[in-house]
Amino acid sequence: MPLVLFAIVCGEVIALIKLGQAIGPGFVLLEIAATAVIGVLLMRVGGRRLARTQEMVALLLQPSGLMRQSTALLSSGLLLIVPGLLTDVFAIGLLVRYAVGRGPRPRTDRPSEDGAIDVEYQVQDDRDR
Repeated sequence: MPLVLFAIVCGEVIALIKLGQAIGPGFVLLEIAATAVIGVLLMRVGGRRLARTQEMVALLLQPSGLMRQSTALLSSGLLLIVPGLLTDVFAIGLLVRYAVGRGPRPRTDRPSEDGAIDVEYQVQDDRDR
């Protein structure tokens, strides 16, 4: 595992040096600062969604879709905060997957299409006791 992290750090440094040679160090610093700001904003949105997920769990609801969304936003935000191009590419991949996953798809956690739940019940009158 430490070898993998070392390889990622070396790749990040090499990519930033190559980018700095191509477009200049000022633009590289601007890219690092801009992606960090975007990462912080994504983590704030993901944190809010995670709080909403916890509220849904407390109400005994199934927030599976919301959990995936908040995890994708938090992970991509964290990757964008880390300076480097490789982590930015992974973060953009997560964001694209998140954006594509938000489209309409069939839901399996509902018993019917209109959201109605069929139950059987009996009305009891207090006067019958």
